[in-house]
Amino acid sequence: MAAGTYNFTIEQGSTLTRVFRYKNADGTPKSLANVDDIRMQIRETIGSANPVTGGTFGLDSGFTRSVPAGTSTTSSFTLSIPSATTAAYNFTNAVYDIELVNDGITTRLLQGKIKLSKEVTRD
Repeated sequence: MAAGTYNFTIEQGSTLTRVFRYKNADGTPKSLANVDDIRMQIRETIGSANPVTGGTFGLDSGFTRSVPAGTSTTSSFTLSIPSATTAAYNFTNAVYDIELVNDGITTRLLQGKIKLSKEVTRD
């Protein structure tokens, strides 16, 4: 199955929180309970040698898993990027992907572009 595409904006200096739901093709929740890792990198371009500073995330380092209300399956994951991290971002546009790693198998779930909305009010 091909990765989905999701483009979004990060507001520089603000905490970013995005909740993603992992589902089977028929729309039912798909469990993330035994997944080894969920990982993401932000790079200025696909060809960039390194991720942007503060642009690498994994389980317990940006991602958390949860059970959505009304279900009994750990099928949601949340990306949280603190305001101090987004304040240090200096790109205009970037790219990312999110991968799921389980039993040595890596599956790309999402990919897309990120626009940075530059902060006006700063300390």
